[in-house]
Parts: sequence; structure tokens; C-alpha cells
Amino acid sequence: MHIPSLRRLPVLPSLAWVFCFLMLLLAGRSGQAVAAAPPASPLTPADAQGSFQTAEDLRVELVAAEPLTASPCALSFDEKGRLYVAENRGYPRTDTPAQGVVARLEDTDGDGRPDKRTVVADGLTFPNGVLAWRGGVIVTCAPEVLFFRDADGDGRAEERRVLFTGFDTTGSTQLRVNTPLVGPDGWIYLAAGLSGGRITCPEHPERPALKMTGDVRFHPDTLELEPVDGRSQFGQTFDAAGRRFICMNRLPVQHVVLSSRWLGRNPALAFSDTVQDCSERLVKTTMRGGGDGVRLFPASANITTADSHQGSFSAACSVLAWRGGALPERYDGCLFSCDPTGNLIHADRLEASGATFHATPLLQGREMLASRDDWCRPVALARGPDGALYFADMHRKVIEHPDYLPEAVRARTDFESGRTSGRIWRLTGKAPRPVTPQPAYEDEFAPLRPAAADNTLAEKLATDPSPRVRFGTALVLGDSQAPFAVRHLAGIAAQDCADRWTRAAVLSGIAGREADFLRALRPKLDPGRDGALDFLTSLGGCFRDAAALTAAMGEYLTEPGAAAAAVWVGWDERHPSPAPPERRPLLDHAAARLTAAETPAAQRVIFARLLATGTWDTAAPALQSALQARPEDEPLLAATARSLARLDANRAATILLAGGAWARHSPVLRETILSALFSSGGLDGVLTAVEEKRLPASSLTTQRRDVFAKSRDAALHDRAAKLFTAPTTTDRTAALARATAALKLPPVPAHGRAVFRQLCATCHRLDQEGANVGPDLFDIRHQPKETILFHLIMPEAEVAPAFAPYLCETKDGRSTTGLLLSETPASITLRQPAGLETTVLRTDLKSLTALPGTLMPTGLDAAMQPQDIADLVAYLKGE
Repeated sequence: MHIPSLRRLPVLPSLAWVFCFLMLLLAGRSGQAVAAAPPASPLTPADAQGSFQTAEDLRVELVAAEPLTASPCALSFDEKGRLYVAENRGYPRTDTPAQGVVARLEDTDGDGRPDKRTVVADGLTFPNGVLAWRGGVIVTCAPEVLFFRDADGDGRAEERRVLFTGFDTTGSTQLRVNTPLVGPDGWIYLAAGLSGGRITCPEHPERPALKMTGDVRFHPDTLELEPVDGRSQFGQTFDAAGRRFICMNRLPVQHVVLSSRWLGRNPALAFSDTVQDCSERLVKTTMRGGGDGVRLFPASANITTADSHQGSFSAACSVLAWRGGALPERYDGCLFSCDPTGNLIHADRLEASGATFHATPLLQGREMLASRDDWCRPVALARGPDGALYFADMHRKVIEHPDYLPEAVRARTDFESGRTSGRIWRLTGKAPRPVTPQPAYEDEFAPLRPAAADNTLAEKLATDPSPRVRFGTALVLGDSQAPFAVRHLAGIAAQDCADRWTRAAVLSGIAGREADFLRALRPKLDPGRDGALDFLTSLGGCFRDAAALTAAMGEYLTEPGAAAAAVWVGWDERHPSPAPPERRPLLDHAAARLTAAETPAAQRVIFARLLATGTWDTAAPALQSALQARPEDEPLLAATARSLARLDANRAATILLAGGAWARHSPVLRETILSALFSSGGLDGVLTAVEEKRLPASSLTTQRRDVFAKSRDAALHDRAAKLFTAPTTTDRTAALARATAALKLPPVPAHGRAVFRQLCATCHRLDQEGANVGPDLFDIRHQPKETILFHLIMPEAEVAPAFAPYLCETKDGRSTTGLLLSETPASITLRQPAGLETTVLRTDLKSLTALPGTLMPTGLDAAMQPQDIADLVAYLKGE
């Protein structure tokens, strides 16, 4: 079910009493403290300074205010201590003349506050990032990245170079390329802002355009442009060790753990993740991606439209790693981030967690800085030459973009107030602290690289107490061809098999020496250790030759067990084929242990997956017995369903879609079954189930119905045509009219929740139920019922790019439909309904095609009675 995202609603004067009530109600739900008497905004700079609540060891000072600056959204200091400011004065409108400005602020009287303003460049559309660079400034202003320089000394830039062009401008103005930042390697990094584009360099027309799918970097001398891992919404930073962190609106801290370059060393490694969400999630919400909200403690009276966002981040931006300065020592190494919706700045400390980190709040029950002024909008952070933390306060009545508001609300919303005002503040410690220039970035891999050629050092680092050191050592040893490298990689794998990042680091470096690695690993790895079976499964998938794998397995074949099963599962799921006779003892062992009560849960799943390589007669009886598992044993049920489908998809359909079974299956299991049957060729069995009313026709998405329409089997095509008539505009219009009439019925929201669980939970979460595939449904509760109903009946009327489905076809004939979740040069990952994820190696990929429409089935209303529709919409509204 596709509903456009609506993140927050601005406070409208005519509804002030309603929002006061909601503020108290929502504060009670979230535990958020609400100021008893919020100040009347907008405040003067002096009053605004008094409205800040800061940690007890900090003080806040005004640096600049209107008319010296207006709508500041990015800051950068040059080598002379002058402050460059990007002013996004036209935000958020796109229908007005270009009003953006880049200004330089200087302190000419030595009192510590700028008193001189010089306009470097104006007439810009939406400048949202600025970087002082070599006597000029680099500015992100989609569709271009520009360089301005003052050649004659009057402050205004005469030189204007277009470094790059082609950045997307079709979406929201707040989601464009941003935050130019010099990295430890001397390249300049650009955050993608959730937008794409085909980027070219006008000074090098001979270079091909770069299709932008995430963040990028360019060399300042050669203007070479290349993609980098991660996709930051607004902001990026490097810590003292040169590690890169990015952010999203709900997540203030994301760590770019490794480069896809490392993963590309092994084209057989099915792993496409490069970014870890670090933030501690304490607020139970429905953030897309499976997590909860990150707790905040605002001091203002601003509220959000959704319970899911109340008391948590909704606009995290400008993440900044603090490498020391004029703040107290306890802030060193912390990561700061802004939330302009909550009128605050948040501080996290990093705690090591395997190869990456957890980010946990530095302060308990309060923020580093929070304003009681609703108009205070911190949007950008920078460290000044004096060691202070500077932040840009865009100072707007409404910070939200019109794209996220219903049209009726948008028409009544004041987007203008505050456009000509803005403040820049600085935070320092109350106690003076000597400030020294920040040292150069450290290279965390520098002390590790010699291990590639030094066995003694490799032995030491491979057993280092720090998981992060072992992770880095695994990456380094993966590039080493020294004989000892494989032995130490095996030792790291045995110790860190539970950490998925270290597993990937190890496996990325064993290409061409898988057999040697397995032999070295066998005596070291305890199969019962957390993550061991997952590691062995991934390892089996990395082998390229069955004979080499058989030889390396050795006594695993004569001593059947979960370890041997896991390795062969990895191989067989990459190279599907019936098991050879010599593997029969292992299959018999799997069948016998599959339903044994004493068999650990992880081993039962492995045994179920292995039985897919048997025959129907030998494997199906044990698998059918496993279908009697408890509903909470969902991984086992899912593995069993997939194995039955691989053995014989049409016979499996008779079992999995037996009369009454569909209603008993969970949303995840339903999607697993359909995905398995379609990818394994069980079209006849699925169609028969629909014909016999054992499977609701509404359960099949448009993409799955198209599989029948495109089938070369004429009989199958004709049978499907009778069941699935393509909906016409007239049909959908009539359906919308019928559904609209249902809204007049007295609703029963509690029953609507049951309807949601049955029909919507496969792709959506609400009230902590369902799967995070489609948009966050909490955000629709302030939309009219008619709007919700329209998208329920006509799901393909408006599909955001992030929710466009893709069809993935593999060379062995399997097909998967889902959302493109992540990709690297070696693999792609699709997210399917029910939150299932499938990773496919590019070497196995036949085609990847963007599909029209949405994953949500058209005609879902056919499965509902009018009362069901009224109840479901009422539940979605939060009644």
C-alpha cells in the first residue's frame, strides 16, 4: 500500500488550541518534557540566546544575526579565519527567482564577532553547501557544483567555474547534493542528498557521465569523479582516525564500515552492505529499515504529526565528529548532529561493537543544546579556528518542505516568515581550555599494512584484543599472497564469525584459495559458536569448483553434521543441482535431525535448506513434518517452504497453499512461499490455488500477474487471463466510488487492525506490527480519509522513486521482484514484501530491470467488504 510520506506538520495559528492539546497528549506518550510557558516566537537574538538550554559545562554566544546573515544553511572557515556562509534564502520554493547567496563574514574590530559582510556570489538557486578552498569557495548548488574566487581583492567573486553539472533537481530542494568536505585522502567528498543524476565535468567533455546512485568524491586537481560508499541525506564527517560517518533524517550516525572495493576482491561473495546504522534506538517507531527511533529531549513546543516521530529524530543532519577544541574534554571523539524540527543539537559517544560502533547519547535525559524557541533551526555545524563549535540557525517559522504536506495544508502554511532572518551561534566550554590546531587524520590501516608481508606481525594482529584491529587485519591479509595469510584469516574467522562485517572482510580476501582456507578453518571453528553456520554457508558459496570443495571437505563427508551441511548449503544455493550419491549420508542425517526436539534451532534451519538438494520422495516427508513447527519458528518454516518449492514447486504449492493454510500463515511466510513458488516455476500450482479459492487473487502483485501474462505456455496464459483482468481506469474509478461510499459506515478501528494484519502488514509497519518495505504509515494519520483511500484503491497513481520495484533474473532461471536496497560492484540486494532480502552476485545476474508500478497489488479492495474498508481506514487514521 503506497502512501506518500508526510514527516511533520507545521503549527497553524488557527489550530493552536488543538495542537496544545496534542502536545500534552503526545508528550505523555513519549515521556517528553514540555515547557510550561513556551516563549512567543520569533525571538530577538538577545531573547533567543536566553532561550537555550545547554549542558552545564557549556555556554552559547551569538556570532551573527540578521541583517548580517539570512537563512544560513552551511558554514566554512578559510585559512584567515573568515567565515563563508551559504544562505538558502529561496527555500523551500522553486517557483521564485533565484535568491541564494554565498557571503563572507569578517571580524574587523577584533571583538570576536563579525561586523563586515561581503557578498561573494548571489543569484543562486539553492546553495546548500560551502567549502573554503584555495582562496575561493566550492559551493553545492544543484544541478551544479561551483567554484568561486575573488581575483581583484574586492571580496566579490569574478571567477565562476562549473566543476560538475547534472545533479538532480527534480525532487525536494532539501534532498540535493550537499556538504563538500575534504577527506583524509585529499579528495573532496559530496553527500548525495537522496538525489541522483548523470554527472559530467564541463572542463573534461571527453569523460563519460557518472550515474550517481550514492555519495561521490572528486580530486581537486584533476577533477576526476568517482562514487564512494554510502548515501547521506545531509551531512558527512571524518573522525580522527579517518573513518567516515553519514546520516539520514531518522538516523544521526551511520558508519561507512568498509569500501565496496574490498568486497569486489571476491566476485563470489554475496554481500553488498557497506554502511552500519550506529544510533541507539529507544523510541518504538516504524522507521523504514527495521529499526526504532533515536530518542531526543526537545525543549520547544514544536510537535510532529506522527506518534512514531514524537520525542525522536525526524530531521537529523550535519553530523560532525568532534576532534577536540574549546569544548570540555568529555566531548572529544563524540559525534554531534542537528535536528531542526526539534530545535536542538545532539551529542553521541561511540562505543566499539565488533568491526564498527554503537552511538549512545553522551547526556542522559537532555540534549547538548536545546532551544525553547520554535523558530530556532540548527541545520549546520562547523569547528571554528578558535576551537569553538559553530552552528547555523536557519531561523524559520516552518522548516518543512511543501512536498511533505497535503495540498490543502500546504496552501495554508506560512513558508515565508523568517526568510530574511538567521543566526549563527557558537558553543564553548565555560572553563577555558587551551586550543591547539587539529592534527592530521590518522590512518587506522597504516600500522596494519606491514602484516601483509610480516608473519610475526600478522600473528600478533590476528589475535589482537580489539575486534576492530582484527577486522582491519583481515582486510589487509586479504591482499597478501603470503602463505601465512590464509592461516591467520582462518583464525580471525573462528574468533569473529558472529560479526557480519568481519565475516565479509575475511571472505572478501580468500578468492582462489578457498580450499586452503577451509582446511585451515576446520580445526579452529566451533560449529556451535554464534554465527559459525552462517559463516560456513557463505564460505560454501564462495567455492567455484565442486571437486575442490569435495576435496577440502575431507572427513566432513564421513562425519555428517551441521558444519558439513552449512558448507554444502552455501554451494548448492549458488549452484542448484541434485546432491550426488556420496552426499546421501549427509542428507539422511539432515532428515533425521530436522524435527528432533534436541536439534538446535540454527541447525534445523540448515538441515531444512540442505534437503532441497534431495528428491521429493526422500526429503519431502521430513520437510512436511517440519511444517508443523510453531509459528514463532518462522526461520525454519521459511527454509522448509523454500526447500519444498525447489524440490517440486507445483507439488509444493498443493501443500503450502492447502485449503485454509493461507489464513494461518504469517505475512513473512506468505511472501516467502509466493517468492519461492514463482522463482522455482510453480506457476501452475499457484494458479490452481487461485482457481480453487485457496489463494486470494488479491495476494498477487501486478508484477506477479504479469508473469502469467508473459508466459509462453498458452494454456497457462489463458487460464490467468480469465482470473486476472487488467484493471482499467474506469474499473478503478468505479472501485474508488464504491470504497468512498464505505467511509460513511460507522467504523470499528479495532477490526481495522485485523484487516491491516491480514492485507497490509506484508509491506508496512504500524503500531509496531508488520514489515518495513513500503512507506511509514504513521505519517498518514493527518491526511484526510479520502486521500488514504485513494492510494489504497489506486496504488500506482503515485510511486516515490525509492519504492520502485525491480525484476532480478539470474542465469539459472530464477527471478525475484523487490526494491533495490543496496548494490556493490560484486552484488546487489533486493528487499521483498515481508522484509525478506535477497542478495545476488553480479556474476549470476542475467538482468536487472526497473518495473512500472508498485509492489502493492492493485485490487486489494476486492478482498474487503465495505465495512472492512471503513474499519481499515479508521485504523490507519489512528482513531
